[in-house]
Amino acid sequence: MTKHLRRPPLFSANNDALMSLHESSHLEVRRSTRLKNREFAASKTLAASQPESPSAPRTKKRKAPVLNDDQGCDVEPPLSSKRATTSGSDIRRSQRITTTELDRREKRLLHREQDLKSRSDDLEERILSFSRKEDETAIMMLHLAEREKEGILKQLDEYFTCSLCYDILAAPYSLNPSQCGHTFCGICILKWFFSRLHRACGAWHESVDCPICRSLLIMVPDPTPRLQITFPFIPNRVTDSAVEGLVEKLAQEPLCSQAKIKREDNESTWGSQSRKDRGKGCVGKKRETLEGEEMEKSSDTMAVDVWREGGDMRAEWLKKDREGKREMEFLLKHWPTMASQDFVAMKMKLGV
Repeated sequence: MTKHLRRPPLFSANNDALMSLHESSHLEVRRSTRLKNREFAASKTLAASQPESPSAPRTKKRKAPVLNDDQGCDVEPPLSSKRATTSGSDIRRSQRITTTELDRREKRLLHREQDLKSRSDDLEERILSFSRKEDETAIMMLHLAEREKEGILKQLDEYFTCSLCYDILAAPYSLNPSQCGHTFCGICILKWFFSRLHRACGAWHESVDCPICRSLLIMVPDPTPRLQITFPFIPNRVTDSAVEGLVEKLAQEPLCSQAKIKREDNESTWGSQSRKDRGKGCVGKKRETLEGEEMEKSSDTMAVDVWREGGDMRAEWLKKDREGKREMEFLLKHWPTMASQDFVAMKMKLGV
């Protein structure tokens, strides 16, 4: 066996000398580094504070290369040279797509196309079902509106009918004094009142009373000027406003019918051609149904139609209302100063 020889121990004096030498060299390196940094910072500050001399060389920008054609004109370099790398990468990328990948993508696109087509067909069916429900709702609303108008017409016939002409009151007036409260059309009560006037003398020689209950009216005094209180008629404004409101309701056209007619006129603009054909067939059936329902209208419904805008009964009522108000206003205005010959002229004007 080999014996390990021990190193001779170093003296402590040598160790201390080596340590002090190492520390002194390290301090000198750090000191030199600090000095270099300070000198560099000072030179940089000095260069920034001094203005640039005009003789100092300036760096020139490099210009893009320009080519000359045969005629001496400048020509830009072709784009192919600029995009050579990108075109090469595109070519390499396109070469990676195989036929199997193309077939797979084509199948995927076909599948998506079929899915979208089925969804569009489903949407068309839903739209068609919604249109059918909308038409059914519109027809129901029309029936409800017709029933409401029939009720209004019955109300007018029952509560707002003139006892002289048996029509709906137009320009309603009551007798003065209104002890009985009976109301008549303005033009009807005027004709009845002047029918009692004697054409020869222009005076009333018999009692003038209510056509229904025979309540006496104020006698027309002969001397003029007469007082306004002796005017034998009073306008019934409450009845007038009620009748006008009901007549206007009869003339109104339901909003659902207007929307339905407009949508049927624009039926050709709905969706695809297949849905157009189905919609047209559906609309044709609905029109046939509506025609059958119109043929089965009752007498009350036909009576409502003449009160619509432009109907015969409505036009006649409006004419009678205007005439009654005009004649009553004229008579009230000239009542204090009218003489017997004026009454006779009024009687002849009314045709009684």
